[in-house]
Amino acid sequence: MATATQEHPVTGDELGVYSCACGHQLRVFGGGRHRIYFDSANLSLDDPVMNGVCPNCGRGLPGKSAS
Repeated sequence: MATATQEHPVTGDELGVYSCACGHQLRVFGGGRHRIYFDSANLSLDDPVMNGVCPNCGRGLPGKSAS
């Protein structure tokens, strides 16, 4: 049976919150270009931010390219 182990401890930067320069906070899951962002008001996590930009100000999100 395979088991997963955490290779390094979780730091404050990995807790799943991204703060845009405008102050808007987004929940983040994954890493690198595989990040998935959700608006912090979306508690059910059923509507990810798909366009690669902050829903508040339109700035590009890290790991995403705005279309």
